[in-house]
Amino acid sequence: MSESAEQMHTRLCTVIAAAQFEVLSQPYAWEPVSEPSRIPADALAMVRDGSAWYALTSVPTNATGAYRILVFHFAEGSNASGFVAWLAGIMKKEAGTGAMVVCGFDARATRALWQTPLGLFDYWGRGDDVAALVERLRREGAH
Repeated sequence: MSESAEQMHTRLCTVIAAAQFEVLSQPYAWEPVSEPSRIPADALAMVRDGSAWYALTSVPTNATGAYRILVFHFAEGSNASGFVAWLAGIMKKEAGTGAMVVCGFDARATRALWQTPLGLFDYWGRGDDVAALVERLRREGAH
């Protein structure tokens, strides 16, 4: 069964309203890691580009390339399909910005989480204006 854009928006506003949402207080940036076997203690994620490794770690507020990190842990049983494209589209349209998204394994690892969001949660990197946009969408989904 297909879903109209309006139906998808309504569904995903409900999903975002039900998600655990947090804006991390410390900014983060991608920093090179010389020894991939030694993960920095404050790393949220690590990625490899060829033979080079990078960790998403906390940095000083004025650091170049810093992101504000928004964290979404989806509610069990929610249908979060299309969430990344939906929110990224709204961010581009309403805030004029893109996003850096890192999907992680949700440590809750319950059976219900595997049924719809596939046991994942998202880290989104952007600015404070996007946090306000997310809060507006959460209020819209709570009604």
